[in-house]
Amino acid sequence: MSDQQTSEKSFDLFELCAAVLLGLGAIGAALAGHQSGLWGGQSVEGYGESAAMTTRASTTYNDELTSYIQDAQVDNRAKELIWEALEIDDAARATRLKQIASWLYSAQLSEAAYKTLKLPPLDDDADATASGDASNSSAAPDATDATADASADESAAESDEDAPFTYSDDALSEALNTDLGEEYVDELFGPSQDEFAAAEKRFDEGRKANSIGDQFSLASVILTVALFFGGLSLVFKSRIRWAFFGFGCATFLAGVIYMFTLAWA
Repeated sequence: MSDQQTSEKSFDLFELCAAVLLGLGAIGAALAGHQSGLWGGQSVEGYGESAAMTTRASTTYNDELTSYIQDAQVDNRAKELIWEALEIDDAARATRLKQIASWLYSAQLSEAAYKTLKLPPLDDDADATASGDASNSSAAPDATDATADASADESAAESDEDAPFTYSDDALSEALNTDLGEEYVDELFGPSQDEFAAAEKRFDEGRKANSIGDQFSLASVILTVALFFGGLSLVFKSRIRWAFFGFGCATFLAGVIYMFTLAWA
C-alpha cells in the first residue's frame, strides 16, 4: 500500500503545469529576444544607410549650390552686357558686347538656368551671328565698281564663317527680362532634395525598426515575469501556490498576446 501511495505522489499535476508554464515562458522570451535582435539589426542598418545617403545628398547639394552661384554671376554679368549693348550708339561695340553675353549664356550656364532664361537651342539660332548684326549697319556697296563689290562679298563671307556665335536680339531681350526664379531653384536643387527625402525615409524606417525591437524587448520582460511567478509557485506547498501559478499564466498570456500584435521580422 505504501508503494502505491509513493507511486501516486511521484506524479504531481501542479508541478507538471508549472513546468509547462516555465518551458513555454522560456521559449516565448527567447523568441521575443530573437525578434528584438533582428529588428535592432535592421534599425542599425537603416541608420547607417541613412547617414551614407545624407552624405551623398550633401555632396549633390554643394555641387548644386556652386552651380547656383555661378549661374547668378553669369546671368548678372550677361544682363549688364546686353543692357549696355542696347544703350550705346557704337554698333561695333554693341555687337561685341552681345557676342560676349552670348558666349556667357551658351558656355557658362547650367542646363536649368539655360532653360529658365528661354534661350533657343544653339543650332536653331546659328544664323544670328555677329557678322549678320554688323552687316545691318554697313554701308551700301558702290554700284559703279563691280570689282569692289566682289571683294566685299568675299570678305563678308569669310567674316561670317569666323564670327563668334551671337544670339538674336529677341533671344537676348527675352533673357534680359527673365529672372532665375523659383522654378529654376526647384529644378536645380531637385536632385539633392530627392536624395535628402530618400535619406529621411530610410532613417524613419530604421527608427521604426528600433521601436519594434524595443516592443519585443518589453514582451521578453513580460514573459520573464511569467517565468518568475511560475518558478515561485513551486516553492510553496499550500494552496497559495495556485495563486502564483495563476498570476504567472495570466502574465504569460498577456505577453504572448502582446507579442503577436507586433510586426515580425
